[in-house]
Amino acid sequence: MLLRTLRLARKVGTLILDHHLLRSSEGGKWLDWVSSITNHKIICAADFMGQNRNLLEAARVSCYKKISVPKGWHEAYSKGETDTKAYQAKFWKAFAFKA
Repeated sequence: MLLRTLRLARKVGTLILDHHLLRSSEGGKWLDWVSSITNHKIICAADFMGQNRNLLEAARVSCYKKISVPKGWHEAYSKGETDTKAYQAKFWKAFAFKA
């Protein structure tokens, strides 16, 4: 991962890495470290947008405890039988984000 990141960083002015990398709290630390050893800007999408890094995937267990879904919800969602609308307002409120 490091060598590929460095190779990409050499070819662009700003490299935005996100999603899978930041599924753990260590991902943000790694991103900062790699950025510090290069002469190129390596950031995540939140950094690019001037937002705080909210590593929700890293806090998935905590998220599900605060906002749980009923048994069978994930299966119903995968079949298109339900959506996330009922949970969006709860999410924004529970995690103090602005919608």
